[in-house]
Amino acid sequence: MSFFEFRGHFRSVGIPLRVGAAIASCCWITTLHATEGDGNNYPIGVNTLLSGVQPPPGNHIYVYLQEYEATTLVGNSGNPSGSVSEFSLHAQAAAFRLSHVWRDVTFLGATLESRTNIPFVNLDLHFDAHTPKGTVYKSGSATGLSDLTVGPLFLGWHWGNLHQVVGLEFFLPTGSYDASRLVNPGRHYYSMQPNYAVTWIPVPNVEFSARALYSVNSVNHVTDYHSGNEFIVDYNAGFRITPMWQIGASGYFYRQVTDDTQHGQSVNGNGNRGQVFAVGPSIAYGTRKFSVALKYQREMMVRNRPEGNRVWLQMYMPFE
Repeated sequence: MSFFEFRGHFRSVGIPLRVGAAIASCCWITTLHATEGDGNNYPIGVNTLLSGVQPPPGNHIYVYLQEYEATTLVGNSGNPSGSVSEFSLHAQAAAFRLSHVWRDVTFLGATLESRTNIPFVNLDLHFDAHTPKGTVYKSGSATGLSDLTVGPLFLGWHWGNLHQVVGLEFFLPTGSYDASRLVNPGRHYYSMQPNYAVTWIPVPNVEFSARALYSVNSVNHVTDYHSGNEFIVDYNAGFRITPMWQIGASGYFYRQVTDDTQHGQSVNGNGNRGQVFAVGPSIAYGTRKFSVALKYQREMMVRNRPEGNRVWLQMYMPFE
C-alpha cells in the first residue's frame, strides 16, 4: 500500500509506505549451526515497515530482493568458531508475495486477508574445516525454488493510530533437498508460525512497528534431525520527512528457544541454539501505485550462526 492509499483508507494516519509487510517464506540461508543447516524458514528482517497495517480490500503483489554476506561463523561462546576458517557465505533471494484482502467480509471487527509467498534462492558457501586428520576444504552452491508459504487467514484491526494483524502461516517443503549437499534451496521439513504484528503512529510523522512470531518446526525424516523452535521479532522506527519519503532504523532479534535434537539426543551438547540481533538504516518512498524501500541490517550478538550483513530491496504494487 502506498502512502496515498493508506491515507485514503485510514485518514487519521500519515505514513508514506506499505512495503514492509510479511513475506514469511523460505530458508534463505543454509549453513552449519543453529537449527539444521542453520537456516530459517522465515526470512528474518523482512517485516519491518508498517508491519501491523493490513492493506485495503483487493489484490496486492510484493516483491522482495535480499542479499546476505557473511565471513564469520560464530560458535556457542559468541566467538568465531575454531572448527572452520576462511568462511564465506553469499545468499541472494527473490520472493513474490500475493495477497488478497476480502471485500465486505469481517470477523470480530477485523478485515480478512489471505497470502502466499513464492521464493527463489541462489546460495554459495565455502570454508576450510579443521578435523583431527587435517584441514578439509568444503564448498557448495545451489539455485532454485525454495519452500513455499501459505497464510490462509490474517485478521487486521485498525483503531485510530493503532493497527494490528494476527495470523498463522505454514511453510511447505517444496524446495529441492539432498542430505549429501552442503547447501539446499529447501529445508525438507514443515513449519507452523503463529504471528502478531503491531504499528503505532503516535504523531503523524512517526511510526513504530514490530512483528513477533514463534516457529514450530517438524522433523526432517531424511536425517532424523529436529530443529528447535524459534522466536523472532522484526522491528522498525520511522520518520516521514515528506509526504512520500520516510527514513528510519529497522532490524530483527532472533533466538532459538528449544534444542536441536538428532536421534532423540541434544545436538553438540548445547542444542546448537542460535541467536542474533541486527539493526541498520532504512529509506522508503511511495506513490499511489508504487512503493519501494531499501534496508541495511548489520548483525551482532551472534551465537551458533554466521555473522554478516543483510540488504533488502522491497517493492509493492496493487493489481486487480
